[in-house]
Parts: sequence; structure tokens; C-alpha cells
Amino acid sequence: MPATFNFSSGELDTGTGLVLSPSLTAAADVTKAGWRPLDAQNDWNSFAISKLVIWRHSFAVSARFHPGRLVLIDCLWNDGSIRKQDWSATEDDLLREKKTLVKLIMKEAQTTPAATSLGVDTFVFHWGTLSVRADPRSMMVMLSIAYSG
Repeated sequence: MPATFNFSSGELDTGTGLVLSPSLTAAADVTKAGWRPLDAQNDWNSFAISKLVIWRHSFAVSARFHPGRLVLIDCLWNDGSIRKQDWSATEDDLLREKKTLVKLIMKEAQTTPAATSLGVDTFVFHWGTLSVRADPRSMMVMLSIAYSG
């Protein structure tokens, strides 16, 4: 079952019974759902799953908690061309993929980014931000969902 992201609430329903939401989700919920722990330092805990289908595309997803509250979801685009090209990808390839992912978000959210730059485009919502970032150091295009207050 595909996951769904609710742009009005900022909730990510994984389609498996787990809903990622800062007001609903505890770290114990993601481990119970089979997500693997990544690291735990200074009250930060991270958990990941290698594949979640959101907007008809596959993403590797991590959820970060501090202290015990969901504050950030990072999504690495598995379907993107950068993952296939690996280290042979150029900076232009990264920027092109970032632009493709931004267009997908614009279509799904029916909105435009509040801020754009060469490396990051950010959408602002009442619950927080959604940013698409092209990182030439790691050769990754990342989607980050950050929850405010």
C-alpha cells in the first residue's frame, strides 16, 4: 500500500498503520512498525526504512526524534537518476533532479516554494517546512520535512 503525505497536517501515513506526526508518533511506534534504529546521541534518535512509496515514487526514509518527539523526516529518492548514476553524476544532474522533485511537490501540494536557491527549495506550511536539497558533497537529492515548535 502506498504512503500518503497530508500537506494540510504534515502527517505521513506509511500505509502500514504507522502515521508519522509530531503530535502522534513516538520512537517506540516506529520500532514497533519495523523501522531499524540508526543512531542515538544527545537525546536524538533516528530510525529508517529502505523503501516507502510516496507520490508514486520510492524513497528511503528516516525519522528523527528529539527528545522523544518527531522533529524531522528525511527522504532519499530511490527512483531518481542520481541513485542510478552514483558517483558519475554531475552537479547539473543533481540540480536537474532537484528541480524534478520540486515540480512533483508543487503538483502534489498545489503550491510554490516560499524560497528558492541553487541548492535548496523550501515550501512553508503552518506545521513546518518541506525542503528539497541537492548536495554535491554526498551526491544526493534529499527531501526533508521539518516540524516547527
